[in-house]
Amino acid sequence: MFQRSFDMRYDDKRGFGRRDGCITVIENNVLYSYRRTAKITFYVTLAIVGLFAAVISTYYLPPIAAVPVGLVAGTIIGGLIASVIAIWPVLRAIWWWLPELSLVLSLIGIWAYLQDQTNPIITGIVYATIITTVGLIPAVRHYTLALLWCLIVRHRLRTCFNAFLPADRHGHLPFIGLAKPILAGERVWVWLRPGLSLEQIEHRLDRIAVACWAASVTVTKARTSNAATIYLDIKRRDVQGGMAGSPLTDDLPTDIPARSRPVDTVPTQLDLADVPDLDNTGHPAKKNGRCPVANGAPANTVNPDLDWI
Repeated sequence: MFQRSFDMRYDDKRGFGRRDGCITVIENNVLYSYRRTAKITFYVTLAIVGLFAAVISTYYLPPIAAVPVGLVAGTIIGGLIASVIAIWPVLRAIWWWLPELSLVLSLIGIWAYLQDQTNPIITGIVYATIITTVGLIPAVRHYTLALLWCLIVRHRLRTCFNAFLPADRHGHLPFIGLAKPILAGERVWVWLRPGLSLEQIEHRLDRIAVACWAASVTVTKARTSNAATIYLDIKRRDVQGGMAGSPLTDDLPTDIPARSRPVDTVPTQLDLADVPDLDNTGHPAKKNGRCPVANGAPANTVNPDLDWI
């Protein structure tokens, strides 16, 4: 039985531990798991493909010759599939650094091509022109920085997933796909492995925002028919804070003269003739020794409270 180990100590059996500053890239348990899966896949593919190939070959060859054909076909196809599974941890590490590797190889390849076709001075002028264009033109500079943030955020997500997401005994992490720039920041496509859910990611959005050096992070489903594919929106700026222009204002006439309206005198107090004056006790005040008359009817002198009904 193998032991699961995620420490950074060097181990001669693993060969990928840290010694003199070397950091572990692929764990031993991950390699063992994929090699075991590759062996099982090879034998299953050999049996299935070999059987089908032998049966199909019997229509064109004798049965004795059909058996070797089936074995050869099953061995070739099974070996290819098993090889891909066995080296998948290495392919996944290459996928993590594929944009950076492609960029570096492109720069080196273009430099070598220009060196062969022209002289070094022209090559330097071409690269200096590209760098100057990126640095001086705001639109190109902003788009270049957005692409660089897309490269950075993929590695930051892998780091935080490895730090706090629960991993199975094989050490599988979510598959981080491509990232693209959006108005608020970056959007990353992620494929969740079995054992994870959207709710588990939602409970850790604050940690993901800290790891990605962002203001906030939101998560949504990439497809309504598949809960394993999600979008992580890394937000670095507030795009709703500024003024939004509207094309409707262009259709408004501009030749209408302004009109000033007279302002009436603002009343400072109310003077209602139907409301009787009140004395200090809250009852209607008497005028000339008589109770006030409301609406032409004499007020009740027995019960003054009836005047309010």
